Amino acid sequence: MDKKLRKFLEANGLRQDATEAQAWRHYDTLKSDGVEYQGEIGSRSAAAAPAEQNQPAATPVQEPQRAAQLDPSIQSQIDEGVRQARAADITLRAEIDDRLRVAGLDNVDNGDFRRSIIGDATMTSERATTMIFEKMQKQNPSLGSGTHSGFEVGAEASDKFRNAVSDGLMLRTGIRLEKPAEGCREFRSRPLHEIMRESLELQGTSTRGMSRDQVVSRALAAGSSSDFPLILSGLVSRHLLAAYQAWPATWRPFTAIGDATDFKNIHGLKMSESPDLKGLNENGEYQTASFSEAGENYRVITKGIKVPLTRVMIINDDLRAFTRIPRLFGASAKRMEADAVYSLITTNGAMSDSVALFHADHKNLATGDGIGAVSSTTLAANRAAMRRQKGLNGVTIDVTPAFLLAPVEMETDADILLRSAALPTADMSSGVHNPWANKLTPITDPHLTGDPWYLFAHPDQYPVIEAAYLEGEEEPFVDEMVDFNSDSLIIKVRHDFGAGVVDHVGAYKNAGS
Repeated sequence: MDKKLRKFLEANGLRQDATEAQAWRHYDTLKSDGVEYQGEIGSRSAAAAPAEQNQPAATPVQEPQRAAQLDPSIQSQIDEGVRQARAADITLRAEIDDRLRVAGLDNVDNGDFRRSIIGDATMTSERATTMIFEKMQKQNPSLGSGTHSGFEVGAEASDKFRNAVSDGLMLRTGIRLEKPAEGCREFRSRPLHEIMRESLELQGTSTRGMSRDQVVSRALAAGSSSDFPLILSGLVSRHLLAAYQAWPATWRPFTAIGDATDFKNIHGLKMSESPDLKGLNENGEYQTASFSEAGENYRVITKGIKVPLTRVMIINDDLRAFTRIPRLFGASAKRMEADAVYSLITTNGAMSDSVALFHADHKNLATGDGIGAVSSTTLAANRAAMRRQKGLNGVTIDVTPAFLLAPVEMETDADILLRSAALPTADMSSGVHNPWANKLTPITDPHLTGDPWYLFAHPDQYPVIEAAYLEGEEEPFVDEMVDFNSDSLIIKVRHDFGAGVVDHVGAYKNAGS
């Protein structure tokens, strides 16, 4: 007998130790009940042929005389009852085998366990599921760990299934995982609707007879026991965060990072210079230092967006929609941060003293011969001006520039000037030492346009701009909700971020050529 046919028969109730003749009789019985095998059945062996001829397929024993004596309507009811009983038995066996496969108990070593369940005439779907889960917990206490791992021994099957599916879909979309969950590779090529069907089955919802559309709708339904909304939400979140982390954040090196506990104004204080150390007074006591301070305010704001992941996307197995869209959202969150920080520089807004950030009154705006394109001469003049800056009490505070900010059009010239071993000037020999080599870190960004360029001190010395995240959560927040009216999974992305100017002495602007 063909091996595939034999496996089909065993999946539909045939004992594994049945003879070939018994297998063919079982095949005939299934066929008479309307259960068709779609593959090639091949030819019956000689050993099986007599069994076919001598024993009809429908039942082992026929009683034609007794059957003839029954009323036709009664006989019809009996036949229908037998047919329904056989169909129910076949359905139950198929459900049990499905659950055994999901639980990883469909191997030869668990053959006796399967036969004990299949052979029990009083077995129900619910009791079989309970027995399978108990067996799985004893035999396979832990199914490895993935990105969402950390479950203790004895974790429920749904958690393990969700880990395997989540990591499998991540691998399918090109994300490499250091320790993918065990069993995840099984889901790399499986269509989404098939995974949804298995998710429902694992939670005890029979999907036999359901169309693909019905399975998707049931799995997305509000209140459904399916894990699939969580799986999709996790997939979206991981792709969004991957894009967020990969997108450049050129503003981070020169910006101080604070923390916000709410959406109220944040007071970014700028302190005056520390007073000189003084001798002890006549009583031998240390004198108390005094500081002047001025404050700037900013606050965290919330920005977000939502997008529906529809039933059509899932039926069409359009996994790109679940990866490309969140990646765009991740990049948007990073752009939101950059827009907030660089707008403070380019708009040159007024500070609490009603004077613009870069202004002659703040002594941080190049004048006279100090104005011009980035060069050794202009850098020297601007650096000297920064180092002569005075604090609130009028004492020189010696601000040291650490970063050169410029438009992307100046990137090459800035790199040559700041990274060359020799001073790159036409009228000097190649042996002349470059005093700017590794003294400043060049930062270029598309937000900066035109001719102006800037010098910034390190934020640990004199912060100019401070940024904050709500409760220190630097990554965007992703949430999901099933929309009953549209059979869609609504993904919402929220980002809480704010930035503001806290002082002016640590920055210097040159209008350029």
